[in-house]
Amino acid sequence: MELIILLLVALAVLAALVVNRFIHHGNPFPFHKKTQLFTHIERSFLHLLERAVGGQYKIINRVKLADILELKDNADNKTRRAASLKLNAKYLDYVLCNTDDMSIVAVIDLVNNANKDGHKAVPDWFVSGALEASGIPYIRMKIKAGYTVADIQQGLAAKLGNIPMAAPPVVKGTVKKGPTRPVRPLTPSLPPQTMKPNTTALVQIG
Repeated sequence: MELIILLLVALAVLAALVVNRFIHHGNPFPFHKKTQLFTHIERSFLHLLERAVGGQYKIINRVKLADILELKDNADNKTRRAASLKLNAKYLDYVLCNTDDMSIVAVIDLVNNANKDGHKAVPDWFVSGALEASGIPYIRMKIKAGYTVADIQQGLAAKLGNIPMAAPPVVKGTVKKGPTRPVRPLTPSLPPQTMKPNTTALVQIG
């Protein structure tokens, strides 16, 4: 009788070990949900960026480089294979798109160069070269405390020109009378030499 009990205990232990091994080592879906989609820094910057563009552009996050670039037809097979691997391995933090047709306007990457291992601390020659060759403006913005909406607008203006902000809605009875004499133009927020809209060379802010 005791032998039977010992055998049953041994079988129970063996079954528990097999089940445990299956759960922890053979489970094809060893995942759990992240608590947040974005880090605190990514989330804070996104809020500022949304205010900076004022609804003039759509902001798409974490976009694969292969989603916005495609290979030319005349590329040879070896070049195509190597380039395809790199395109699919590279991710961009933010992509600005036109609200009407979702055409690509610019790419923004956050940069943490506090140390050499920081997020995109070392410029990626493949990303910057591919975007340059494709005519897509590329902006690298350094992660730092105290960013304001105006800071981001100036960084965007250096590549895209001043962003036309949507006029506030006019409510009947609140329209103010304009000036009755000529008013001199406002001084641009950036020096003229930095206002280069529609250029594609990389700009690093911060």
